[in-house]
Amino acid sequence: MKRENVAQAIWAIVAAINVGLLLFLVNGLKAEGFFARPRLMNPQNDPKIGSEIPNSLRSFLKPQKPLLVVAFGKCSECTLRNLNGWVLMLDRWAEEVSGVIVAEDRSEVLQGYARRFGWKVPVVADEKGEILRQLNAYFLPRGYGFSCDGRLVWLQKSPAMNELEVIRSVVEAEKGKEYAQKVFDRKPKWAEGLEKAVKVQGR
Repeated sequence: MKRENVAQAIWAIVAAINVGLLLFLVNGLKAEGFFARPRLMNPQNDPKIGSEIPNSLRSFLKPQKPLLVVAFGKCSECTLRNLNGWVLMLDRWAEEVSGVIVAEDRSEVLQGYARRFGWKVPVVADEKGEILRQLNAYFLPRGYGFSCDGRLVWLQKSPAMNELEVIRSVVEAEKGKEYAQKVFDRKPKWAEGLEKAVKVQGR
């Protein structure tokens, strides 16, 4: 009889320990968001104009220039051409807009590409996609324009826009349409030089 009581007591202790461990595990997973329903990325969940920039990107803000954040997916040989195009255009218009690329890849991979291609534009590794979810990047690449003080002033609505259209839209949203026209609609220096040369010859 005593043995049975001891056995029952042992089983009760084991069961209590297992229940406690189970509750601890469930609570821990809840804290990590394991059982939380993921926030779907779609147009309805876009950040509102005036929203603050993600804290992890705030260090890229610069005075007197808007910041263009370009959200990218994982890098591959297929997407590198597109990514290189963005880097080149952001570098070309660096006087008007600051730029940063956020890619869903490992830091060492991105730094390797940066060294290989000589990128001057900063690239942020977002391996777990946390920043992309904050930005609601439901298509990629996607551009987001932030003011000097870190407020969202523009976000890309269509994947059909090219790099120059996105850059111009960000500058226009921050500095106005008239300013953007002066910057982006002006004739290139080579065209102005050619016109002057034609006028001189015509005299």
